[in-house]
Amino acid sequence: MKTLIKPLIVSLLLLTSLMATAESVYYVSQEGKIAEITTKAIRLDDGFYPFMPTLKVLDLKGEPASVSSLSKGDFVKITLLNFDRKERVDTIQQMAKPTE
Repeated sequence: MKTLIKPLIVSLLLLTSLMATAESVYYVSQEGKIAEITTKAIRLDDGFYPFMPTLKVLDLKGEPASVSSLSKGDFVKITLLNFDRKERVDTIQQMAKPTE
C-alpha cells in the first residue's frame, strides 16, 4: 500500500500544477488606432504590446499580410495571448485605413 501512496501524491501534485498553468492562458481582443509599430511590438491608443514569435497579420480583406503593411493611424483589432501574466500579440487584423 505504501508503494502506491508516493506515486499517487506525486501524480496529484503534477496534475494540480498543470491545471493551474492551463488556467493562466487566455485570449483577449482589443481594438484601437496604431500609435506606433515596429517589427517587435505595437503601441495602440492605450498600451504597448510585444509580438508573439508566431504573429499572424491579416489585411482589410482578411488575407495574410506582413507587419510592414500596417502603418501609424490604421485601426486594428489585436488578439492578445496572456500566458503567465505576460500579454503578447498573437493576431493583428487591419480594420480600416486612416481617413484624411
